[in-house]
Amino acid sequence: MRVKGSDERTKCPYLDTINRHVIDFDFEKVCSISLTNLNVYSCLICGKFFQGRGRSTHAFTHSVQCGHHVFILSPSFNPTEAARLNYNTTLARDIFGVSYLPGFIGLNNLKQTDYVNVIVHALAHVTPLRDFFLVPANYEQSKSPLVHKFGELLRKIWSKNNYKSCVSPHELVQEVTVASKRRFVIGKQAEGVEFLSWLLNALHQGIGGTKKPGSSIIHDAFQGQVRVTTRQRKTAAMKRREEELKKTAKGQGGGGAVEAEGGDDAEDNIGEVGEDEESMADWSKDTADMPFLVLSLEIPPTPLFKDSQGGNVIPQVPLFDVLAKYNGSKYTDILRAGYQQRKRYGLLKLPPFLIFHLSRFTKNNFYQEKNPTIVTFPVKNLELRDYLGLPSDDDVAAMSVLELKETLKANGISIDGAVEKSDLVELLKAEVLSKIVTKYDLVANICHDSPPGQKKESQISPLEAGSYRAHIQNKATEQWYEIQDLHVQETMPQLVGLSESYLLVYERKNQSAATAAANALQEDE
Repeated sequence: MRVKGSDERTKCPYLDTINRHVIDFDFEKVCSISLTNLNVYSCLICGKFFQGRGRSTHAFTHSVQCGHHVFILSPSFNPTEAARLNYNTTLARDIFGVSYLPGFIGLNNLKQTDYVNVIVHALAHVTPLRDFFLVPANYEQSKSPLVHKFGELLRKIWSKNNYKSCVSPHELVQEVTVASKRRFVIGKQAEGVEFLSWLLNALHQGIGGTKKPGSSIIHDAFQGQVRVTTRQRKTAAMKRREEELKKTAKGQGGGGAVEAEGGDDAEDNIGEVGEDEESMADWSKDTADMPFLVLSLEIPPTPLFKDSQGGNVIPQVPLFDVLAKYNGSKYTDILRAGYQQRKRYGLLKLPPFLIFHLSRFTKNNFYQEKNPTIVTFPVKNLELRDYLGLPSDDDVAAMSVLELKETLKANGISIDGAVEKSDLVELLKAEVLSKIVTKYDLVANICHDSPPGQKKESQISPLEAGSYRAHIQNKATEQWYEIQDLHVQETMPQLVGLSESYLLVYERKNQSAATAAANALQEDE
């Protein structure tokens, strides 16, 4: 501690009494006497928790009676330290001498809570989200215990002063159980995407977010926009039923069935309907712009037949094939009683961090089934420009002068120096289209592994029998790590794309910001 009015430091006489071997900050922060969770401090000599702040508290009484005078609450970060984490390559050591890299440490599996571990690891490496929750001052006004427990767990994951090279998410899981009304509990496996969606929305509301776009760090990082075009019409059977009801109401129902027109039976076959507007002239049309946090992608079904060796064929499809759902032209058929419905999706706005969910699990009335198809994807430079519907060079050249001026003004670009149409075209390409970044790099890959020998006819659910693991990249060294509960090991990027991926987290490339941050870091050093 520092003496007032002097630059000299004096040694605390009680630091030698600290017993590091009994300290465990993973326990729930509850006073061992009053069982309250307010203003709880950990005694560094005996490892117990006591309520503090005042002479009449249990922490003060314990300090006087037992002679234990050193207490601590939790690790902390300031904004400067949080900004340097992406460039850290220094290993830390726990009290047992085990080396670990902050941010890449194991999390205890509290019995089928591996889905929580992988989601927390993925979100802990989303830079703006991590930097926000590492500084408690950013959400000190929040009344949500979930927000504070999530921030505390992230500070433990990224702390270089941990007493152990692993962390327990016990407190967060307990708060998740309460906040979700026992939807996610210890001992019951759950789908990772369901927990991710719930957690993002709960954190968004907990830090004061609203339905307005950009009202929280969650929306700033993950929210995009998609245009959904819905085409719908009644089936032939539904039309016949309505005709029968009308005639019955008029007293003309009689006893005979109403004959359908010759073309009605063919109308029920959606596969015969084309993708063009003329073939769907009698379909109703509705268009809506919807926000999203996670994009769901349907995986093609596995083949019914076995290969020449008698085993099941596990196909491989590229990510761009399943992304065709969002190209703005392909229709997806949806089953609905009495109606034929087709939906078309087109991306309008891409977020800084894009989350893809590969739908592997399907349920029916009898059992749950998992699709083992491997989806191959690029680790770097995922180009999504074609899915945004941006105008090509020919489209820009075909635009009128009025359209060019309106587009430039809408983007805040001055057109004072442009005289000819060619000047407007070049201005639009240089100031608007070229600055739209649509390339993404992979940040995290979450997989779901089925146990060897798991068959489709098995009585055990593939979700219950399998386990989750995550691949996370260290941005400082571009080294990939495979994390499964307490096991952390290095892996090659070639192996990341050959797993049964379940969730993919991509980060939009921003070379100028990354270069500026690196230069600023070098100047500080």
